[in-house]
Amino acid sequence: MNKKLIIYAGVGLFITVGVAATHPPTSESSCKNCKVIPKNIDDEQMERLMHRMSHDLGSGCTFCHPFTKPGVNPMRVDFVTDELPAKNIARKMMIMTDKINKKYFGFKNDYSLEAMNSKLALNCNTCHRGLPKPNNHFSIPK
Repeated sequence: MNKKLIIYAGVGLFITVGVAATHPPTSESSCKNCKVIPKNIDDEQMERLMHRMSHDLGSGCTFCHPFTKPGVNPMRVDFVTDELPAKNIARKMMIMTDKINKKYFGFKNDYSLEAMNSKLALNCNTCHRGLPKPNNHFSIPK
Protein backbone atom coordinates (compact mmCIF):
# COMPACT_ATOMS: atom_id res chain seq x y z
CA MET A 1 0.00 0.00 0.00
CA ASN A 2 2.80 2.43 0.86
CA LYS A 3 4.56 1.71 -2.44
CA LYS A 4 1.45 2.68 -4.40
CA LEU A 5 1.06 5.86 -2.35
CA ILE A 6 4.68 6.86 -2.98
CA ILE A 7 4.33 6.16 -6.72
CA TYR A 8 1.09 8.16 -6.97
CA ALA A 9 2.63 11.02 -4.99
CA GLY A 10 5.70 10.97 -7.27
CA VAL A 11 3.57 11.03 -10.43
CA GLY A 12 1.42 13.81 -8.97
CA LEU A 13 4.50 15.82 -8.06
CA PHE A 14 5.97 15.26 -11.55
CA ILE A 15 2.77 16.49 -13.23
CA THR A 16 2.49 19.49 -10.89
CA VAL A 17 6.09 20.55 -11.55
CA GLY A 18 5.60 20.04 -15.29
CA VAL A 19 2.50 22.22 -15.37
CA ALA A 20 4.16 24.89 -13.24
CA ALA A 21 7.20 24.95 -15.53
CA THR A 22 5.19 25.60 -18.69
CA HIS A 23 4.55 29.12 -19.84
CA PRO A 24 0.92 29.95 -20.55
CA PRO A 25 0.35 31.48 -23.96
CA THR A 26 0.40 35.25 -23.81
CA SER A 27 -2.24 37.37 -25.44
CA GLU A 28 0.50 39.70 -26.72
CA SER A 29 1.33 39.04 -30.34
CA SER A 30 4.96 38.59 -31.27
CA CYS A 31 4.24 40.27 -34.60
CA LYS A 32 5.69 43.74 -34.12
CA ASN A 33 5.13 46.45 -36.73
CA CYS A 34 2.98 44.17 -38.92
CA LYS A 35 1.04 46.30 -41.36
CA VAL A 36 -0.03 43.74 -43.98
CA ILE A 37 0.49 40.39 -42.29
CA PRO A 38 -2.19 39.70 -39.63
CA LYS A 39 -1.05 40.63 -36.13
CA ASN A 40 -2.34 37.33 -34.72
CA ILE A 41 0.02 35.21 -36.84
CA ASP A 42 2.09 32.81 -34.76
CA ASP A 43 5.88 32.68 -34.77
CA GLU A 44 6.06 29.41 -36.71
CA GLN A 45 3.81 30.68 -39.50
CA MET A 46 5.69 34.00 -39.63
CA GLU A 47 8.95 32.09 -40.03
CA ARG A 48 7.46 29.96 -42.83
CA LEU A 49 6.15 33.05 -44.61
CA MET A 50 9.45 34.93 -44.38
CA HIS A 51 11.40 31.85 -45.49
CA ARG A 52 9.08 31.50 -48.49
CA MET A 53 9.51 35.16 -49.43
CA SER A 54 13.30 34.93 -49.05
CA HIS A 55 13.34 31.87 -51.30
CA ASP A 56 11.07 33.46 -53.92
CA LEU A 57 13.31 36.55 -54.06
CA GLY A 58 16.58 34.62 -53.85
CA SER A 59 17.67 36.78 -50.93
CA GLY A 60 18.18 36.61 -47.19
CA CYS A 61 16.57 38.38 -44.26
CA THR A 62 18.90 41.37 -44.55
CA PHE A 63 17.46 42.26 -47.96
CA CYS A 64 14.49 43.84 -46.13
CA HIS A 65 15.66 43.84 -42.49
CA PRO A 66 18.86 45.64 -41.42
CA PHE A 67 21.20 44.65 -38.62
CA THR A 68 20.77 46.40 -35.28
CA LYS A 69 22.59 49.67 -34.71
CA PRO A 70 26.21 49.62 -33.51
CA GLY A 71 26.40 49.24 -29.74
CA VAL A 72 23.38 46.94 -29.54
CA ASN A 73 24.61 43.59 -28.26
CA PRO A 74 24.27 40.97 -29.40
CA MET A 75 24.18 42.23 -32.98
CA ARG A 76 21.21 40.70 -34.79
CA VAL A 77 18.73 41.36 -37.56
CA ASP A 78 16.22 44.06 -36.58
CA PHE A 79 12.89 42.77 -37.84
CA VAL A 80 10.84 45.70 -36.46
CA THR A 81 12.42 48.73 -38.11
CA ASP A 82 11.28 50.11 -41.47
CA GLU A 83 14.75 51.47 -42.23
CA LEU A 84 15.29 49.66 -45.54
CA PRO A 85 13.06 50.68 -48.48
CA ALA A 86 12.77 47.04 -49.60
CA LYS A 87 10.52 46.27 -46.62
CA ASN A 88 7.94 48.87 -47.64
CA ILE A 89 8.18 47.79 -51.27
CA ALA A 90 7.50 44.21 -50.15
CA ARG A 91 4.44 45.41 -48.25
CA LYS A 92 3.13 47.18 -51.34
CA MET A 93 3.73 44.07 -53.44
CA MET A 94 1.87 41.93 -50.89
CA ILE A 95 -1.09 44.31 -50.98
CA MET A 96 -1.00 44.28 -54.79
CA THR A 97 -0.97 40.48 -55.06
CA ASP A 98 -3.71 40.21 -52.42
CA LYS A 99 -5.91 42.58 -54.46
CA ILE A 100 -5.23 40.74 -57.74
CA ASN A 101 -5.88 37.36 -56.14
CA LYS A 102 -9.15 38.55 -54.61
CA LYS A 103 -10.43 40.39 -57.68
CA TYR A 104 -9.52 37.92 -60.41
CA PHE A 105 -9.32 34.57 -58.63
CA GLY A 106 -11.70 35.01 -55.68
CA PHE A 107 -8.83 34.08 -53.37
CA LYS A 108 -8.59 35.70 -49.93
CA ASN A 109 -5.08 35.44 -48.48
CA ASP A 110 -5.21 34.91 -44.72
CA TYR A 111 -1.49 34.04 -44.61
CA SER A 112 -2.24 30.57 -43.31
CA LEU A 113 -0.28 27.50 -44.35
CA GLU A 114 -3.09 26.47 -46.71
CA ALA A 115 -3.16 29.90 -48.35
CA MET A 116 0.61 29.92 -48.69
CA ASN A 117 0.54 26.57 -50.51
CA SER A 118 -2.38 27.43 -52.76
CA LYS A 119 -1.76 26.83 -56.44
CA LEU A 120 -4.63 29.18 -57.34
CA ALA A 121 -2.94 32.38 -56.27
CA LEU A 122 -0.25 34.75 -57.41
CA ASN A 123 2.69 35.01 -55.05
CA CYS A 124 6.20 36.50 -55.01
CA ASN A 125 7.59 33.69 -57.14
CA THR A 126 5.10 34.36 -59.94
CA CYS A 127 7.17 37.36 -61.04
CA HIS A 128 10.44 37.21 -59.12
CA ARG A 129 11.41 33.58 -59.82
CA GLY A 130 14.31 33.71 -57.37
CA LEU A 131 15.48 37.22 -58.27
CA PRO A 132 15.40 40.23 -55.91
CA LYS A 133 14.12 42.36 -58.79
CA PRO A 134 12.00 40.60 -61.40
CA ASN A 135 13.26 40.77 -64.95
CA ASN A 136 10.98 41.72 -67.80
CA HIS A 137 11.67 38.65 -69.95
CA PHE A 138 8.33 36.95 -69.52
CA SER A 139 6.84 34.88 -72.25
CA ILE A 140 3.09 34.62 -72.17
CA PRO A 141 1.78 31.34 -73.59
CA LYS A 142 -0.71 31.75 -76.44
